[in-house]
Amino acid sequence: MDPPLKHHAAAIAVEAPFEAPRELRLRRASSLTIAVYAAFVLAIAPEGQTSLRARVAMLALVASAWLIAQAVVRAAPRWSLGAGSLLLGFPMVAVGAGVVGERVYRSRGPRELLGVAASAAAVTLVVLGWRHLLRRVGRPWVAAGIAIAGTLVVIQLVIYPAAWALLATNRGAPPVATDRTPADVGLAFDDVRIPSYDGLDLAAWWLPSDNGAAVIVLTGSGSTRDDVLGHAAFLARSGYGVLVPDFRGHGETPGRSMELGWQADRDVSALVTWLREQPRLTGGVGIHGLSLGSMVAITAAADDPRIAAIVAEGPTSRTWADARLAPGMNPLMRASWWMRLHLARVFAPEEEPMPLVGALRRIEAPILMISSDDPREQGLISVYAEASPTTVTTWALDDTPHAIALFRYPEEYRRRVLGLFDAALLDRGPP
Repeated sequence: MDPPLKHHAAAIAVEAPFEAPRELRLRRASSLTIAVYAAFVLAIAPEGQTSLRARVAMLALVASAWLIAQAVVRAAPRWSLGAGSLLLGFPMVAVGAGVVGERVYRSRGPRELLGVAASAAAVTLVVLGWRHLLRRVGRPWVAAGIAIAGTLVVIQLVIYPAAWALLATNRGAPPVATDRTPADVGLAFDDVRIPSYDGLDLAAWWLPSDNGAAVIVLTGSGSTRDDVLGHAAFLARSGYGVLVPDFRGHGETPGRSMELGWQADRDVSALVTWLREQPRLTGGVGIHGLSLGSMVAITAAADDPRIAAIVAEGPTSRTWADARLAPGMNPLMRASWWMRLHLARVFAPEEEPMPLVGALRRIEAPILMISSDDPREQGLISVYAEASPTTVTTWALDDTPHAIALFRYPEEYRRRVLGLFDAALLDRGPP
């Protein structure tokens, strides 16, 4: 071949695009699918009340971002195609795992179908991204090993924490209750609506008091009041008035669902106010919180001295200030929890509550903490007890799953829980 022809052939080889036509079409289609999904959820059919001006601006922003990205990719070095595909694909995988999957489980509307398509597109971009970045690796099995190892690291340190934070702060459809009520266990009750600090009505069951005292029973994350019917019945049959609310965005209470309960402390204060206004209530008000409800009870009591006693069953952590105190965390788990709770601060419009350790030091009321066989739960409860040894007593159960001590050890449960509430709530006048 003549030198000029050789030079021309070499130039063609250098200028030829690295992507095959099929991969190029896949990458463009995948990025467009994700852009359409973003436009739909942010501008075309956003959740909540959004002005037309804001929706148009968001639509323009998404469209501009996609067009600019396409222009940048054309001018950028070839290696950046792989990095760009991963940078777009991995976040959408997190959205798919944290938001889309939960919503598809509950409904099958246009938003969910688009989310599934965008999630599949994200996986496609991740595969294409690794192909670009590892194209010079000579042996396919080595390239596959690097891609798998890299993906696992990203899943552990980024995808899972981001999915967890998205689901915890932006649950779509609220948890739905069953048709069970206290009447199903032979108890009389009133279905009440209690106004909170911002005018939102909290749905609750009120089981009137026989002994003049009352206990608020708070549910766990993603639960509704029918999930704690057994605990409510136990207290009601012991003579206590029992108020069992649905958290915001749960069951029959409207509002935004927030699985970390960062906004719930002031709602609890509104519940206490409502109880203090009941004419037959002459004793004290306590709280029996399970899982998330136990943590809400502690932070609420730190600001409301009217709460006279707390049973905290299965508290763990909902801020990094508490999570970092868990004994025995390896570096990978510590990094994962750091990412989860810091991303939650980014995603959630609610203000992060005070750490439990700080809240416990402000509470003068007696607290019984019950831990399950979960090592992390047991470790944190020990830390919390050390933070306030004069008010906190603990009951550690090495053979009992999370928040079911009532059903595993009913007699001991009765002795400990009623012992606390009887001593703190009975024969007390209004504060």
